[in-house]
Amino acid sequence: MTRIADEILFTHIEVAIAIASEATLVGLGADDPRTQRNSRVDLARHLVERMQGLEIEGEGNAGRSSQPTLFPGDLSPMG
Repeated sequence: MTRIADEILFTHIEVAIAIASEATLVGLGADDPRTQRNSRVDLARHLVERMQGLEIEGEGNAGRSSQPTLFPGDLSPMG
């Protein structure tokens, strides 16, 4: 398995967080520990769903010129 360039992974995670629901992001800073935990779980689930489209390939495909998109289709939020 090849290593994903840090810049590519950073960009994918940044975009996924940017399109996460506002309620999830607000909940991360809540005073209630239960709300914070629920928001962390929601964000982790959102990241996993988005990263399922990321392909990590071996050296046999090293000739490809571009990284497959993490967000197939459109860039709209899920749900």
